[in-house]
Amino acid sequence: MTGTRTTETPDAATPASGPTAAIILAGGRASRLDGTAKPLLEVGGRTLLDRAIAAVDGCDPIVVVGPPAPTRVRVVWTRETREFGGPVAGIAAGLALVDTADVLVLAADLPNAEGAVALLRRHPPLSADTKDDAPSTTGKDSTTGKGGDDDAPSTNGAHGIDGVCLIDASGRMQWLVGRYRTDALRSAAAALPDGGRDASLRSLLARLRIGAIPAGDLATDVDTWDDLERARAAAPMPPRNGAPDEETT
Repeated sequence: MTGTRTTETPDAATPASGPTAAIILAGGRASRLDGTAKPLLEVGGRTLLDRAIAAVDGCDPIVVVGPPAPTRVRVVWTRETREFGGPVAGIAAGLALVDTADVLVLAADLPNAEGAVALLRRHPPLSADTKDDAPSTTGKDSTTGKGGDDDAPSTNGAHGIDGVCLIDASGRMQWLVGRYRTDALRSAAAALPDGGRDASLRSLLARLRIGAIPAGDLATDVDTWDDLERARAAAPMPPRNGAPDEETT
């Protein structure tokens, strides 16, 4: 499918309202990082997982899909029925614990998670109201959360869309940095076989109307060792003042 992209600029004066849950995906294989537990890698003195959790502060519940690990705040842990089922299976597992109108979906590999989620929070509340059928807004097929370029048009405005995600500096839609209507996402997940195991994100989102927000480097993730080194070089280390924060599991 070929189309044009209409991007959105959130209005700082109209933040999202209403209850919001969060699903953090932290259970991937990290094959390009030699199988390292990517969410536990540190950038600027904090793990990528703690950065993701801090980004969704105030959400209830905060569901982390992955193997339990020490965190700075209490979260709800869950796993897909069979481990390493991919991001769609992880989202489906997280949705089983969510009953809010909207849900933030976030991969646990974002060095700038707090800034990225701040953009999503500023977007006007999502609404299912629409006068006609909008086209699918997902781009090229992907199981990693990276969408297409010119093949990924997006809707304009908050009404009549099912979600909004960020566009990174390369122009790709980052579907795993998004806010979605829970009912729409749940229905899409329920339509997939085998609980969404090994399904692509495109297959999950193909029938949804997704808006897009340019985010530049805020949406850059860590997939390789080089990505990690760049993230560490750009992140300031926090000052050492007193004892470290207490961790919980």
